[in-house]
Amino acid sequence: MVFALSVALAYVLTNIDGLFAFLALSSSGRRKQVLSGFMVAHVAVIGGSFLVGAGATFISPELLGYLGIVPIGLGLWEIWKTNRHSALDQTEAPSANSVIGASSIFLALSTDTFVLLAAIFADSRQEMDHFAVLGAVLAVAGLLVLGTALSNGLARNKNIGRFFERLSPFVMIAAGIYILLDTTTDVF
Repeated sequence: MVFALSVALAYVLTNIDGLFAFLALSSSGRRKQVLSGFMVAHVAVIGGSFLVGAGATFISPELLGYLGIVPIGLGLWEIWKTNRHSALDQTEAPSANSVIGASSIFLALSTDTFVLLAAIFADSRQEMDHFAVLGAVLAVAGLLVLGTALSNGLARNKNIGRFFERLSPFVMIAAGIYILLDTTTDVF
């Protein structure tokens, strides 16, 4: 269960940008499209990352730990990008007039989560996969509840958004280090 909670925490923290996009888009009055798009995107992220992680069983177990390099690289890339300009200033460009538009926005913001979750599935023993799925589902449910509850007031506070935007890359780096280390959930 601790593994599921750690996956949920990593999932939530790598989706803070998606949460703030959810808040901004849902406060524009298109709550049904945004809610549906959020769900479609995260079902695709969880399902796709499970398939990619399961496909990694064909890779030599000695090489699986090196998948941690990907989230570390993405975290470093996000730190560099954040130092150049704020991603929250750019979230107003896409349109969420439809479920497909909202899904596209959330999928674009969830690439780091996809890579992180796929690496967790690939690096963990098969009997731990259901805990990873449970953690991801708990995270999505928590993000939905939090996003729905806060959509009116919090979307306007850009300082909180910037804090979590800066925190997210460090979560990616920590998750990558976790994957690189030989842990009790590894296939080794």
